[in-house]
Amino acid sequence: MRKSATAKATVSAAEQLRAAHRSDRIVKALSLGLFVLSTGFFSVVTAISYMYPGYFDRLLMERMAQADIDPIAVGSTSKAEDDAETESVPPLPVPQLVRPWTLEPKDFTIVMVYDHEAHLASPGELWHVQVGSTVPGLGKILDISADADGGIVKAEKATLKGVPR
Repeated sequence: MRKSATAKATVSAAEQLRAAHRSDRIVKALSLGLFVLSTGFFSVVTAISYMYPGYFDRLLMERMAQADIDPIAVGSTSKAEDDAETESVPPLPVPQLVRPWTLEPKDFTIVMVYDHEAHLASPGELWHVQVGSTVPGLGKILDISADADGGIVKAEKATLKGVPR
């Protein structure tokens, strides 16, 4: 009786060892197959990217052009004049500044003038203006020029001159 128990234990240990070897071979074969397939895939993708640099970007852009995308949801940067569809989208509301006084030309000073642009200061505000800009209290900006005294800003309602140094 003892011999049969030890024989069964020995047989089962030998069978377990053979089964472990068989499973190791299967795992090794599957691992090798996965390695070969992934290496092949990345080699093909790298070769396509090298030979045709914009290939994948072009495919992505084509799919995006076919999709119906809401410009509000994705933050579209297209302008209303660029696309007829965006005209139906109402503009987002923005806060309106309400001043307790009406700005007058005497409230403005020139901070800086450069390349036909200027920074003007009024009580509590800083304005970046260009020729054609409209500023409350000054009207439309007609001309901006730099000089040694800080510049000159000509508007419809007044001409601002820089402070001499």
